Amino acid sequence: MRKIGILGMGQWAKNIVGNVQGRTDKACISAAWSRSLTKVSDFCAQNDITLRENIEDVLSDEGIDGVIVSGPAQLHSEVAKMALKAGKHTMVIKPIALNHADAAELKDLASARGIVLALGFDRCFLPTADLLRKRVADGELGKIIHAEGNFCVPRFFDLTEGDWKAGNQFNPPGSLADHMLYTMIELIGPVAALSVKSRTNAAPVNISDTVSVGLEFSSGATGTLTAIGVTQAFERLHIFGTKGWAEIRGRTRFEFNPIDGEAVVEKLATGSLLLRQVEAFADAIEGGMSFPVSLDLAVNSAACFEAMHLANKSGTWESVKNG
Repeated sequence: MRKIGILGMGQWAKNIVGNVQGRTDKACISAAWSRSLTKVSDFCAQNDITLRENIEDVLSDEGIDGVIVSGPAQLHSEVAKMALKAGKHTMVIKPIALNHADAAELKDLASARGIVLALGFDRCFLPTADLLRKRVADGELGKIIHAEGNFCVPRFFDLTEGDWKAGNQFNPPGSLADHMLYTMIELIGPVAALSVKSRTNAAPVNISDTVSVGLEFSSGATGTLTAIGVTQAFERLHIFGTKGWAEIRGRTRFEFNPIDGEAVVEKLATGSLLLRQVEAFADAIEGGMSFPVSLDLAVNSAACFEAMHLANKSGTWESVKNG
């Protein structure tokens, strides 16, 4: 069993613990560090997690096989860099970084040290995503020519001033829909350029709550992302090809509609995506298989974050760095 430490004990980290602890023989969360120790001390004690006073106490512990970097997005690359330099296998909850340079540096650090660097993205482990991958890989959609992603939630109504999520500085307009962007990049290839149209319509803070992102992929395919933070929840990923289209609606519904043949609709239970994610990280540490989310994807997605900032300011298409 691999012993994992968590760096940053916010709500998402607690979700990971709740889905992993005592539910697998591949990994356990054995140590944690937080900037607010008193707020998480009871939670850690209840889950048999040793809470460390300093981040270095986790990184220097030879009994810790790997770490998960959670917490505010603007700290991900800084904390991950510390972990990689300490020789720890590292999984960074999305986004891996907020710009291309930081993401590429993390990739190079991991490669130079021969250790695992993984992007923690739970939707990657959806059974419906597995179905979509297989249809694309088998050529059943033909040439992929367009993709559409919607990620809409009412969560921006709850934002308050001072929250790190309550502004565009660390959450560029359109980044809310990154849940769909990662799978697009995986299936279609890197984004080469993008544009952003944003509005603030109903959020109680100064943040772009209604955004449309145009995408141009290096393959020649096009795409759109719709990110709304002030409406009822709606999740959709739609891939169009020359032989038909496939859609993931919500998380459980998959539809494949070919030009020649009958449409297929399937509904699959999600299971615990966070458990599958941590088990995949443990397997990668073990050396049995590579982590399913590629680092090239992670770097390109970080470059998209950077380009979203630029495109929102310029009002024009911006190039997305690759490599």
